[in-house]
Amino acid sequence: MRWIVGIGILLIAAISMATAWMIADSRERALRNAERELGNTAMLLGRQFDRTFDALNVEQSETASSLVHTFPLAKTLSTHTLLALKAGELGEFDLYDSAGALINSSRPWPLPDVRIGHHPAFKRWTSDDEREESEAEIVRDPVRGGQTLALVKRLRGPTRETTGVLTRTIPNSWYESLASSIVLGADASIAVFTSGGTLVTRWPRFTQAVGQNFLDSDLKPLFLRPNATHRVHSPFDGIQRLASSRMLSKQPVVVVVSRSVDGVLSAWWRELWVMVAVALASALAVAVVLFQLGRNIIRHETDLRQRYSIAVDNMAQGLSLFDAAGRLLLYNRRYLEIYRLPPDAVKPGLRGSDIVGLLEKAGHDPHLIQQYHAFAMKNAGARSSFETEFSDGRTILITREPIQGGGWVMTHEEITERKRADSRIHHLAHYDDLTGLPNRSSFRKHLGDALDLIEPGDQLALLYIDIDEFKIVNDTLGHPVGDQLLKCIAERLQRCLAPADYVARLGGDEFAVVMADATTVRDLVATLQLALRETFDCAGHVISPDASIGIALAPEHGREVDDLIAKADLALYAAKSEGRRTYRFFMPEMDIKAKARHELATELKRAVAEHDFHLHFQPLVDLNSGAIAGCEALLRWQHPLRGFVSPAEFIPLAEDIGLIEELGEWVLDHACGVAVGWPASMTVAVNVSPIQFRRSTFPLKVAATLARTGLPPHRLELEITEALLLQDTESTLAILNQLRALGVKIALDDFGTGYSSLSYLHRFPFDKIKIDKSFVDTLTAEAGSATIVRAIVQIAAAGNKTTLAEGVETAAQRDLLRQLGCQQMQGYLFSPALPADALARLIGLPSAEGQTAQRRAPLTV
Repeated sequence: MRWIVGIGILLIAAISMATAWMIADSRERALRNAERELGNTAMLLGRQFDRTFDALNVEQSETASSLVHTFPLAKTLSTHTLLALKAGELGEFDLYDSAGALINSSRPWPLPDVRIGHHPAFKRWTSDDEREESEAEIVRDPVRGGQTLALVKRLRGPTRETTGVLTRTIPNSWYESLASSIVLGADASIAVFTSGGTLVTRWPRFTQAVGQNFLDSDLKPLFLRPNATHRVHSPFDGIQRLASSRMLSKQPVVVVVSRSVDGVLSAWWRELWVMVAVALASALAVAVVLFQLGRNIIRHETDLRQRYSIAVDNMAQGLSLFDAAGRLLLYNRRYLEIYRLPPDAVKPGLRGSDIVGLLEKAGHDPHLIQQYHAFAMKNAGARSSFETEFSDGRTILITREPIQGGGWVMTHEEITERKRADSRIHHLAHYDDLTGLPNRSSFRKHLGDALDLIEPGDQLALLYIDIDEFKIVNDTLGHPVGDQLLKCIAERLQRCLAPADYVARLGGDEFAVVMADATTVRDLVATLQLALRETFDCAGHVISPDASIGIALAPEHGREVDDLIAKADLALYAAKSEGRRTYRFFMPEMDIKAKARHELATELKRAVAEHDFHLHFQPLVDLNSGAIAGCEALLRWQHPLRGFVSPAEFIPLAEDIGLIEELGEWVLDHACGVAVGWPASMTVAVNVSPIQFRRSTFPLKVAATLARTGLPPHRLELEITEALLLQDTESTLAILNQLRALGVKIALDDFGTGYSSLSYLHRFPFDKIKIDKSFVDTLTAEAGSATIVRAIVQIAAAGNKTTLAEGVETAAQRDLLRQLGCQQMQGYLFSPALPADALARLIGLPSAEGQTAQRRAPLTV
């Protein structure tokens, strides 16, 4: 607030000083402008008077010369007429003889009897040979009376004696008319003085002062320092005036132009009030703003103190503030709650010993009281903290922070939950939260330590365990059941191990076992397999899992952690590749296969980028009519060095490395582009990867492909596998319905080989069911296969679905399938997969054989 008051005083002082300076500057500027204006006016008048006196002198000199030659006729009427013409309207000519008698004049005729010979001025005119005759003198008008300026010329005879005097008086009315033509303001005045200070005339008129001498008055500076502006007290109207005087260049005459100071400053006074009003308004605005700011600051500080009090009382930590003498200054409610102290017992001013006494009365542990007292009194000027545990299990963190000027502040924080959370975080950092087994980080550390301890002749075994088909259990029975199964598996693994062995969960359904003595590793594997194959009861579900195991030995297969893990992972991959439910030891050729797979993946990426693939089409034959109902598009890759690469080899690889979507889109686009040229009754079937199908944008891509190629939607069949139905059935159903809405047909491929459920046929919108080749191969040899096929056909017929048998190679298979009610077949009995041009010739397209009708397929090989 002191700062605000100080700033306010400074601002108001600055406004006052600035306003005073502006007022003074404006006043001086007004006076300077008036002085400049008066000086200019005096100069103009002086120049005008100079020109007039010069002209008068010339006229008088000419008139005097003419009179000298005609002086004997000086009293005649002709001379009077000459003088009247010469005088005009400016002044009067008077001609005196040597005795001072008026003998002629430009005044009205007849002339009055005027004699001035006795006047001292006349004697001076006739006797002073050194007088400057061009200079005007103030004289008394001999006819009208009154003082006026006059030019005096002496007339001389042939012998230079004075024969007469010619005077020309200049009437005051001429000065007044000239002065009245200049607009300076109502308070302006113009006066004409002789250089000796005698007033000749003044406008506005001041007749009673004409002829008076003002050399010793307040006007004296105007005569002593002409051609300047002075501030004088006027003897005419008694007010202070700014007066500018100007001495004529050839006459002893001073022209004075003046204005009253009040008149000059009249505009300034108006400006003064405006500036004062603005200054007062500004000062008032500053005062109001600063007042509001001060009031807001006071309110804010009051509110802040209230908030501070509320905040201190609602802090999660206890707070106690001590001065330099160790007296309690401030505490909050949480402080009392932590130490369970009565509010009325704790008062400001208590010392540490008093607080210790209160802690004793509250029944706290003496050891805690001793710790508290020692901490509070020792090294009070240093920052420190310590933790103490109460008898009720609470842990309190006490922190001391010295404050400037002496004293300290102590915070008391209950950190019981934090300690527990830290302990849990530490546990989670090293152990799996679900199973309680060590996690991957702890596993790597343990494996590294175990490898460091291997002595010559020792052998360590690393087992990588993957639970077979765990994902199916998780997806079909739910994650809670899957989690329960993992916990049960972890318990059984632990029971199978020796005390020196180590088991960890690496994530998902992967476990690892470090066997300190690998001499009995095969026995351990057998024990693990038996234990895992026993049924588990998980939330009412009986599950009988199995596992694939990869084994790497150290130091035989490596002594580094990453190296040994990589070898065990390759062995696990080999076990899974060979049908799962088994185990494999690492073999050098596995590394070779992994590298070869990596090379194939690199070449596959290049082939996908360059579209280095081809489509073959295998006809689908209607068993009743024998006609080709459509074709299945099959992807082929002819590698320039490897030759033909089986789809069974590169399709899974494309799924693993994330290329299947791009590859599938190319197949769909290319297949539709070829099929659009087939007969209108033929369809094209395209296999869709589960990865590709699970994308929510898949129906949009199918619609875009159909629009781009022009293939009608009902001529496109999309083949999906049963594995897709086991994952996120709601999402799968939504996508299937979107595709059906487009008009696209859906076929269920390899039906009966996976985990089929009859509910799928009812729930999901299929148009066709494809009977797997494994049933067709044994159709004529095993009665069970025929029974299965008959059941599939009947189920499909009940749902108005088409059935297609794959891999038909003999006429007997074809005939039996027809008897069982199967509607379509595909296989080598009719045709293998053909390139597009060979297929065109087979179905008799115009480009091949010039036929437009659909060709009927032969019924025999």
